[in-house]
Order: sequence, then C-alpha cells, then structure tokens
Amino acid sequence: MENYIVCEKRANQSRIHVKICQDRCKNADTCQAFQDYMVTNPADKMVRSSDAVSWSQDNVVSSTPA
Repeated sequence: MENYIVCEKRANQSRIHVKICQDRCKNADTCQAFQDYMVTNPADKMVRSSDAVSWSQDNVVSSTPA
C-alpha cells in the first residue's frame, strides 16, 4: 500500500498512514521508518497543515435543551 509505514511503537495495528504519523506522532522526528519514508519520497508531495481545527463556542452545540 502506498503512503503507509510500519510503526514499531504500535502493537496490533502497526501499519499507519504517513500523514497520520507526521501530524500526530510525537516520535516522528526520531522514527527510523518515518525518516526513511521521507528520504525516499519528496516532502513536497505531502502538505502538512500548520494550524489545527479550532472551534469557537458559537459553533459548539449544547447537549442540554434550551
């Protein structure tokens, strides 16, 4: 499968998409599998989102009836 790596830290589901690894894993900078993928695949193919989704209180639906 394309764009998947095998993560040594994950036990049962060791195959992970590199985009998820890049955005969520705190060990991506030191992970050998991720670093090998980044060397063999140009980084310009992958676009990293610089800002996280932020919800304002106006967009949050209350669970209690008004």
